Amino acid sequence: MSGRTAGVVTMVIAAGMLLAGCVVGLPDPTALPTPTPTRPPATRAAEVPPTEGPPPAPEPIVAVDTVVTHVVVRPEQLELVNSAGAVVEELSYDADAEEFADALENVLGGPPDVEERPGGHEWWPYTTYSWPGVAVRDDHEREGVSSDMNVSVTFTHPVVGNGITVSTVQGFRPGDDARSFSEELGETWHGTGYESFPAETGPDIGPRGYDDWTDSFWEYANANAVAVNQWVGGDDPTVTSVIFAPWNFGIGHV
Repeated sequence: MSGRTAGVVTMVIAAGMLLAGCVVGLPDPTALPTPTPTRPPATRAAEVPPTEGPPPAPEPIVAVDTVVTHVVVRPEQLELVNSAGAVVEELSYDADAEEFADALENVLGGPPDVEERPGGHEWWPYTTYSWPGVAVRDDHEREGVSSDMNVSVTFTHPVVGNGITVSTVQGFRPGDDARSFSEELGETWHGTGYESFPAETGPDIGPRGYDDWTDSFWEYANANAVAVNQWVGGDDPTVTSVIFAPWNFGIGHV
């Protein structure tokens, strides 16, 4: 073998050895890599606001005294009042007549006498529910006609039922001196034997009637009012001044 040939063989063997060394150092392509274990993310506990102490105790339930001891007659309703002066219930004069009478029956402690009356030249047929010292009147107006509130009530005595007292908002009671009360309110006393004047007047409900008249009678507002009436020489001598509501002095009731 010549020297050139020997050199070539030597180079081939060296190159082969070099390639063999490279192949040995390569990773096995069929081997799967082992995954590196990971730590799950830490969960953060919900933040709970610090408490300053136990929750406040609930408000105690105070029982309401529903026993009625007094009735205040107002322009558009009766106020049923307990011994502490609190209004327990309001009875609107626009309530159904039977419901109104039932409510008074509970207050006065007994059922009313019921009377049906026919109509006349100046009034509609009506039903009266009455107790000693109290009368509720329900006019039966024809359909489509409504000249006032649904019922009216008259108190002729200062104490009714089982000791229930009655008054206007000022404290005037049936049987009190109507003339002194009229002077207190600045109302004219006519001295005719029949007097009627408003003790309290509610809100206006429309224009007045007969605004072109000059008579002082028509100076009242078109509004429901509490009327104080006085008769001299009536059928019952124990009845003098009475409280009546509602009455509208401004639209010409006759």
